[in-house]
Amino acid sequence: MDSERLTVRSAFQRGWQVVENNRAIETFDSKAEAFNFVHTRDARVQLTWGRTAISGKVLHYDFGATYGDTSVGRIMKEIHGPSAGTWSWTCYDGGARGRSDTKDEAAAAVEVAYTRRVVGADLARKS
Repeated sequence: MDSERLTVRSAFQRGWQVVENNRAIETFDSKAEAFNFVHTRDARVQLTWGRTAISGKVLHYDFGATYGDTSVGRIMKEIHGPSAGTWSWTCYDGGARGRSDTKDEAAAAVEVAYTRRVVGADLARKS
């Protein structure tokens, strides 16, 4: 998945900024508006990734994504069974999930799913 990754950050009392190459390219009043800008560019919001630790034990091939201080998703490499070598992914908010061939594809899928969820892109539209 080669979609562009953009950062959305708080601009303190000026709203929310979309950042590309360490330079603010647009400022919005709300987080949702900033995410929508990213979404309309067919891009994804860059999340922060770190290794998963449970009871102090760091898990191999297991990573969690956060946006700010909120945990938003997880990717894990399948080690055993018929899907060994593939990566499962899930976006907690909204429940999007799937399987990818590589770690990078799985991480991108979580970032796309979270971006879409914040802007409501996958919600049913009322007529």
